[in-house]
Amino acid sequence: MDQNSFLFVESNTTGTGELLMKRARVLGFEPYLVTRNPSRYPFLKVCGARVIEAETRNPDEIIRFAAKLTGLAGIFSSSDYFVESASRVAKAIGLPAARPEAIANCRNKWKQVTELQRQCISVPETRLVSSIRDVEKALVQTIFPVVVKPVSGSGSSGVRLCENTSEVVEAFEGAKRVLLDQVDLRSPEILIQQYVEGQEYSAEIIAYNGSLHCLGIIAKHKGAAPCFVEIGHDFPAPLPEPSRHELASFAAGAVSALGLDFGPAHVEFVITESGPVIIEVNPRLAGGMIPVMLSHALGTSIPDMMIKLYSGEAFVPLRASKKSAAIRFKLAHRSGKIKRLVFFKTLGPNTPEAGLLKSEGEDIQINGDFRDRVAYAVGVADEVNMAASAAERMIDSIMLDIETLARKPDNSRDAGSSEPTWTLHPEAMKLLAPPIEISRDGRVLQFQAAIDEAHLVMLADHGLVGQAVAADLLTSILDLQGEGFKSLDGRDAPRGLYLAYEAELAARAGEDRAGWLHLARSRNDLNATISLLVLREAVCSVSREIGIAQDALLQRAEEASNLVAPLYSQYQIALPGSPGHYLLGVFFALARERQRLHCLLEEIRSCPMGAGAGGGTSMPIDPLETASLLGFELPSFNSLDAVASRDLHLNGLSLFTSVSILLSRVAQDLQVWTTREFALIDVPRNLAGGSSMLPQKKNPYLLEHIKGSASTVMGAYVSAASATCKAPFSNSIESSNYGCSPISLAEGALKRAIILTSLIVKFMSFNVSAMLENLEDGLAMTTVAAERMAVRGVPFRSAHTQIGEIAARLSQDSCLANRRGELACHLGGVLPASPEECREALEFGGGPAKASTDAQLSVARSLFRETQLKCAEIRERWASAEMYRKRRVKELIDGRLSP
Repeated sequence: MDQNSFLFVESNTTGTGELLMKRARVLGFEPYLVTRNPSRYPFLKVCGARVIEAETRNPDEIIRFAAKLTGLAGIFSSSDYFVESASRVAKAIGLPAARPEAIANCRNKWKQVTELQRQCISVPETRLVSSIRDVEKALVQTIFPVVVKPVSGSGSSGVRLCENTSEVVEAFEGAKRVLLDQVDLRSPEILIQQYVEGQEYSAEIIAYNGSLHCLGIIAKHKGAAPCFVEIGHDFPAPLPEPSRHELASFAAGAVSALGLDFGPAHVEFVITESGPVIIEVNPRLAGGMIPVMLSHALGTSIPDMMIKLYSGEAFVPLRASKKSAAIRFKLAHRSGKIKRLVFFKTLGPNTPEAGLLKSEGEDIQINGDFRDRVAYAVGVADEVNMAASAAERMIDSIMLDIETLARKPDNSRDAGSSEPTWTLHPEAMKLLAPPIEISRDGRVLQFQAAIDEAHLVMLADHGLVGQAVAADLLTSILDLQGEGFKSLDGRDAPRGLYLAYEAELAARAGEDRAGWLHLARSRNDLNATISLLVLREAVCSVSREIGIAQDALLQRAEEASNLVAPLYSQYQIALPGSPGHYLLGVFFALARERQRLHCLLEEIRSCPMGAGAGGGTSMPIDPLETASLLGFELPSFNSLDAVASRDLHLNGLSLFTSVSILLSRVAQDLQVWTTREFALIDVPRNLAGGSSMLPQKKNPYLLEHIKGSASTVMGAYVSAASATCKAPFSNSIESSNYGCSPISLAEGALKRAIILTSLIVKFMSFNVSAMLENLEDGLAMTTVAAERMAVRGVPFRSAHTQIGEIAARLSQDSCLANRRGELACHLGGVLPASPEECREALEFGGGPAKASTDAQLSVARSLFRETQLKCAEIRERWASAEMYRKRRVKELIDGRLSP
């Protein structure tokens, strides 16, 4: 064998693996790559590395081959999955490497989190799960959103942000398969982590000779949820220099806590309001072409540094960076065949490097991780924002054209459908069948997939579809869910969303198998079921937001129950009250609305699946099983009622309208109370706006948004009612589309109003002096004075007349205190001595007296707890059905279906 060889154990496929092998040759080494699958590395033809085929998951086999290499100087892996193997081999033959035990603990993210917690280093709240039952237990104590990821993953593979139980279950199943697809490694253990909100950064650390050296702090740019694909990096992170030093120390502390004593460490963390939180520590060189970006900024080749370090050369700490740098990636927007991929901009001083990560003619599948990248560009400049702009301009110059796979000729039939293809006129298509947008259509697709799961499980259970067919279809459905339906994004849907979705399943599972999917059902019962699932989720979501608003009302009511404020009638001061009393009134009104919403949720009991087009089916299906798998109690009793009725949707919109009207009335009060004339409350500046012309103004304009939202919600109700009232009592576009689609519009507007109300209530302040000043003249206390006269034997109407005449004679020119003095002179001992005394007299009938308010608070707290438990109980019932459905799906796929 050649002298001065350098052994690479596997490699990353889209990062610096190829570059490392090329640089090893430049530095005088003969590079070798030991791999179990050379076909994973298309760059082997050009990088000049010699290939050794071996089982790289077995360190002993690698050692056997390494021992044959004379003059072997170093062993390294740029792949997350093989850094431990490389370390064990290097240690076994006396070459530089980190301790294998430390790398193993670091690569296992559960052990990593446990160790960091033990050493009091901030990490997200994390739970380890390996089964659906584990997931179910973990979610009982979890607050959404959460992040699901494999214990030993890499490159965002299998990482998903989840907002609800269904998404967690889907992400759990996807995360278990993702490493098997990539590197043929099983990942039975999955983490569920609390989502940490904030800007994310990384620290690039080099451990050498007992010291930790930070090459720099890098700011991350990430793609849209739920996948967190890294789409760019900026170096140095745009933070003050002292902050970067503190963060470098924080990151080094995590590396030290994990016992990493040699080589690179890539530390990812998020800066929250309470400080930095470690997301994960990776015992390897940064991926995502970060070393390339750093090389341009630091004026030193990071790949060269690694090769020299692992071949035994001393590490020399670098000086401060010479330049700023940034890297940006281009992501594929859909799955398909790449027809065109080319940069139209040439390299220059500010864009020294750019490259293609995919090739024209290559098939690409959207995965929601690093594999979606098709190109990168590095920008370099004196300022980081200029470097970022240079990289972005280069990326923007890319021409990317992807041809969607499985597209059928115009005269063919839709895959998986017995209907002939109908080609809409282009103008009609733009209006009625726009291309699919996941941001708009994703929720419906999730519900469609859930219904498919329940339907296929039921068909397989009753022998109406073969178990192998059902398992293949369910696998394809799970894959689509795991990808976030990205392969459908941008797809034309001339015959609607469902047929486009079905065609994609047919392309994956085969038309023969997909042809069974629509057995014993119609788009009519499908649409009716989806619309109920949308309604169910919308009502529950609104209830949850109301609960947050109620919590804020209770907290502020308790704080303000001792204060005295005017109680108004027709905008005129009526009696002394308290802000707490007012807020409790709003609380109880909202509580009734929320109870009505929960009653509606209890009424959404019957599942339309099985009704077909309105006349049922001749197949011996079990609609009750399908209903149960979707969280319904019963199937529909009458097939025509199932597809024709939309009364529950109108009821829901009516309730939404009622809530929005209540919030609008509250917003009207609060807006009046912020005026200079009333001045009872103040809204903080971050919940208000200024005037474009008037410098003195502070506009509480969020209150106008609350009032304006009511018009949107009411309009949605009127729109749905108008669409439904002339529709025939059967399935029709008027009722199934125009009668149901306003739900989402109303839900969004109402939730916006509730959230804004919660914010105003939570952060508004009370002007105590203004409240008392408005009560200073004593007129608000005359009702209690009249009632006291009645207690002494004067008929109330006579007392009312007498006091009214006295009040009319009061001098309006005198000050407030003098007017109150005049009243006291005329009314002797019946006028309360102060607004506080008057308020305390208003104890009965639910008045604002402290004793009464305390009793109301006690009732309100109990009611709130009961309602929260009811909401949780409803959601738990649906979650249990979901869990059971997912378990049955898994049994079918695994071929272990119970008899």
